[in-house]
Amino acid sequence: MDLINEVVASARAGRAVARRSRYAGAWATRFPAVNGSGLHVFRQGSLWLVPQDGAPVFLQAGDAVFVPHGPPHGFSHEPAPFSSLAETGTWVPGADPFDVEFVSCCYHLDRGQVHESLTGLPEVITLTIDGRQNPQLPVLAELLGQHADEAGPGNDIGLAAVVDLLLVHLLRAWRGLQEEQTWRRTTDPQIAHVLKVVGDEPYRAWSVQELSDLTRMSRAAFTRRFTAAVHETPSAYLTRRRLEQAAYLLRHTNLPLASVAENIGYATEFSFSAAFRRHYGIAPGRFRHQGRADGDAPNSSEKTSQSGQL
Repeated sequence: MDLINEVVASARAGRAVARRSRYAGAWATRFPAVNGSGLHVFRQGSLWLVPQDGAPVFLQAGDAVFVPHGPPHGFSHEPAPFSSLAETGTWVPGADPFDVEFVSCCYHLDRGQVHESLTGLPEVITLTIDGRQNPQLPVLAELLGQHADEAGPGNDIGLAAVVDLLLVHLLRAWRGLQEEQTWRRTTDPQIAHVLKVVGDEPYRAWSVQELSDLTRMSRAAFTRRFTAAVHETPSAYLTRRRLEQAAYLLRHTNLPLASVAENIGYATEFSFSAAFRRHYGIAPGRFRHQGRADGDAPNSSEKTSQSGQL
């Protein structure tokens, strides 16, 4: 199950709205908590993101902020505690001179709770829109600004489509940074390469032999090196990743156990159930039932592709 699909599908359950903001001089603005997700793209100037909790973060043109589950936050020309932030300064309409410009959009959920695929993400994600590594992002950011200014026929669906695509590419860039940080923390370059390759294809049914072949080591030598670098044997590492995927599928889809087993590379439902019970201490069917009792809602789709998870 591709968690980026889950995140964007969860967000698009709401109504997409957008606005362009321009400020000059000393200013501050607050965004209240919303039942939904927000996104800000900064087009000109520099400013400070002021989260409800934590230190202010300096941002400038080319940066973006994704607020997955709608906590209150604000922006200001200078760092300040959130509690002291008030609506001040001059909002500059039209073509008048301005120091700062950004476009904000939000998916408002009319009812229901924010999906756990969003609440599981950090409260605020900041990224730089790098046109060299992610050439789609500047184009989408420009389209977002255009749709924020328009009110013509088809703009509602056009805005939602642009926000969807922008979220997909921003989250891909963010996931890539997280995976890079994970394998870069490994000091052994050959093992770091293996972790990167597995991260690029996280749901491929990797074997320990395939991983050792990547390093051109014997299986025994590779196992020693991997365990020393990761503090987990290759077999345990692959099993853990596979069963984490299974847990996600059980909680968020209606796939039968045999299909879950097939999706994660187990030959039979019996072998999958035995492995799952060893890892989680509970049968997969009971695990799914408990998740539903706790309020987890299944994905309506009965089909799942083997793709990366955030």
